[in-house]
Amino acid sequence: MRYPFIAIVSLLMVASSRAEDFPWPPKPYSADYALSINGQDVGTARRSLSQLDSGHWLYQTSARAGIIAQANESSEFIIQGEQLRPISYHLQRQMLFSQRHTDLDFRWNDQQLVTHTERDAERRFPLPAASLDKLSLEIQMRHDLQTHAAKLSYALADADGIKFYDYQITAHERLHTAMGDLDTLKIERPNAAQDQRQTIFWVAPSLADLPVQVEQIEHGTVFLLRLTAYHPGSGGANDAPQALGKVTPR
Repeated sequence: MRYPFIAIVSLLMVASSRAEDFPWPPKPYSADYALSINGQDVGTARRSLSQLDSGHWLYQTSARAGIIAQANESSEFIIQGEQLRPISYHLQRQMLFSQRHTDLDFRWNDQQLVTHTERDAERRFPLPAASLDKLSLEIQMRHDLQTHAAKLSYALADADGIKFYDYQITAHERLHTAMGDLDTLKIERPNAAQDQRQTIFWVAPSLADLPVQVEQIEHGTVFLLRLTAYHPGSGGANDAPQALGKVTPR
């Protein structure tokens, strides 16, 4: 069975009202999650946002399930006004003795998306304006909600080219989490139940729309991410996570 760790870790933020604003430009942070499959805890995941010396932004995710599988994903991007512009995206995952990778190169001057995978040395696709990768899309959506964007519609770049997705808030729910009881917004894609993979996630306005739980159902297998620690203000890979129930005020 293939565990889609990256699809789970690459969460999308949506909110209509919030107790804590998502700043723009964003501020560094890191968050830790527990990963379970069909109700059994199998590993952990970490997500972090940091700013490089060049002024570029780096958003990274990592997931590990013991010695069975691990995955690392990153997006480097710049901010131009209200819009993110990705520069590169990298994904590397390992499942026992199998390794896969995906590299995306956003060549804006040529309006081309150049992709590399373990299967294909190079492929080229037209690059629409405002295209994003999985990780930069998340940051862009959080900002769009802050500015009350009319639509949450995005062009998503992956190894097979460009796909177009819409998102919406489907419910308001209160969840019991490691950070205490939190009011959350439930996020889904319309008609996602018709897809082979269905993802539902919950974000907390009180934590600037940070995802606190994500559920993915694929071929009858249920994957669940649950927030275990949140460390705002610093996004380095080696930062110690914030203790549960003691979120540092901004």
